[in-house]
Amino acid sequence: MSEPTYAEAVAELEAILVRLERDDVDVDHLAEQVQRAAVLLRLCRSKLAAAKVEIEAVLGDVDD
Repeated sequence: MSEPTYAEAVAELEAILVRLERDDVDVDHLAEQVQRAAVLLRLCRSKLAAAKVEIEAVLGDVDD
């Protein structure tokens, strides 16, 4: 399975959050959902950090 885009990861995180906030949350899958959310959060943070580096590089080139 390929890595989701940032937008896909955020959408999946939002869906997980909705499921976790429900009164009838499936306790049998709770840990699995929290683990998936953690993976997605790390992915999003990584993508944001990479974008920041790229943007700073571009802006550095513009300033030169």
